[in-house]
Amino acid sequence: MIFATKTIENFLSADEITEIEAMINAGMAGFMVDFPESAREELNDKGIDRVANILNLPIYNDTHTRLNEILLPKLQEHFHKDIFIDDCHILESHSPYMVHTDATDDDAENYTIKPANGMIPAWTFIIPLDTYNSNTIIFDQSSSKYKGPEIWVEKTNPPLLNSIDEETYNKYFINIAYPIVLKHFSIEEIFPWKKGSLSAAAREKFHCSDNFLKNGVKQKRAIVMWTTVPKDS
Repeated sequence: MIFATKTIENFLSADEITEIEAMINAGMAGFMVDFPESAREELNDKGIDRVANILNLPIYNDTHTRLNEILLPKLQEHFHKDIFIDDCHILESHSPYMVHTDATDDDAENYTIKPANGMIPAWTFIIPLDTYNSNTIIFDQSSSKYKGPEIWVEKTNPPLLNSIDEETYNKYFINIAYPIVLKHFSIEEIFPWKKGSLSAAAREKFHCSDNFLKNGVKQKRAIVMWTTVPKDS
């Protein structure tokens, strides 16, 4: 099954975003700090005390019925009638995420969320809650087994493409990815963080944030969803 990369402008209206923000302010989201211990020194050098805050929104919970009503019918209409949202959360990003995938198979060294029996990883969705001078970069390359690009390059020996020039590297990737690794990558899409727009890409696609800190953006917020669909659909 092909999970095509797609952008939908105005996927959520301003009123719908206001309604979701009200849910968050009412305490309907569980809170978790995304802060790898290994990154502490590097983050502190940047004056940042965390990678991100993650506010979990269990979309099938009885207390989140309205959230389900807002999101699920739109996703069923535009993507798949049997789509299942394995994880829905608000990402408050304080430090750019490096190149990674959001899906790996049963034999992988790790995985984001293991699909239920009979299901396969489908799309990652990103819906910015405001407009920011920042982008998500989605690459043509993908992996179901390796989550990080360095191990993917080491284990699979992909061809050298040299498709990302110095200007593009300096604009989007400086301090985000090593140039030697990016020589194996080509860009499929650059998604600007515009309020209410939706980015959809296969969870197996490599992607990353740009270095929004150098653009003067201190943090950015979005709804992020990881989804699955039935294997035989």
